[in-house]
Amino acid sequence: MRLIIAPIGKEGKVRKIDADEKTRNRLRNVGIIEGGELEVIRCNFGDVIVRVKDCRIALNKDVAKTVDLEVG
Repeated sequence: MRLIIAPIGKEGKVRKIDADEKTRNRLRNVGIIEGGELEVIRCNFGDVIVRVKDCRIALNKDVAKTVDLEVG
């Protein structure tokens, strides 16, 4: 399931990131990596706020479309 359509309040594991290397590096720097855990906090018109460890991170809809989650 893509991050952009993930249910609010659910935790998930990042399965894959389908983005260019620059975007992957940016996500890696803020803690969003393949195999990592995150929680969807809010979704506003495609823009998503997630919690990674103890940090809140905002992603625009173009970046959120590239993150594939396994919601459990």
